[in-house]
Amino acid sequence: MKRLLLIAALAAAAAALAAFRPYSQGARSKAAWMTISAIETGREYYLEVAQDGQAVMREETSKSVLTRRGAIKPQLVKDFFREIENSEIINSQNVKRSKMVFYRGDMLKISAYISGELTRTEAPLNNFGEAFSYAFNEVKKAVAVLPREKKALSFLRAETVEGEALDSFRAKAGVNGEVKNIETDDLKTIKPLMTAIKEPHRLVPIETGEALKELQEYISSRRLYGLRTLFYVPSTRGTFKCQLLEAERKASPLAAPAQKKVPKKPAAADKTGR
Repeated sequence: MKRLLLIAALAAAAAALAAFRPYSQGARSKAAWMTISAIETGREYYLEVAQDGQAVMREETSKSVLTRRGAIKPQLVKDFFREIENSEIINSQNVKRSKMVFYRGDMLKISAYISGELTRTEAPLNNFGEAFSYAFNEVKKAVAVLPREKKALSFLRAETVEGEALDSFRAKAGVNGEVKNIETDDLKTIKPLMTAIKEPHRLVPIETGEALKELQEYISSRRLYGLRTLFYVPSTRGTFKCQLLEAERKASPLAAPAQKKVPKKPAAADKTGR
């Protein structure tokens, strides 16, 4: 009897430890992130939703940057993820842009986990079907009224460099024709950078000045090609172009109109009768 009680106690302790493991794989929330661009106007915005209802929207114009972040109703997210998983175009993993000469609607580039694998799909929004578009618009409307983001200083985004762009990078950054790759264990020392590389195109928030300084010191110490806000990371996982994006930028106030100079009146003629 005592042996059974001891086994039960050990099992309970193990379960408690598992429950409090903060970064267990099973606790990670499923997410999808996307960029929506309008062909006609050239404007685009970023939208991200997680299974637990957390969401982000970032819109940049030539004059300002506005980010909204918070939680939306889980049911909206549940419906949207159902349409993502049922989407024929996403499941086909079609990453090629559809050639639609006369199409002037929105283009959608979406990253999502399908059967545990991260996929990237780019196509006209109307190609995803009515049910998908409805669920997408419901999520978009809910995120559009979230409060403005005030905590994040900036966002870090990584994109894979391939093909001609990769050849160009190697030609510019290589020493004697070679570019030294950074090991994954080295990248892990900078958590936001590792997260951005593992999930390309996702905006990873940098929320403290200390985290931002640590990233910028890493760029300098590794002599990464580029600038502090746009740099390249050659690694054993591939080569990535990384960019720091503003979380907020207010539109500059309109300059006061210049004062019009009032022409001076000509001096009155001398009326002396001469």
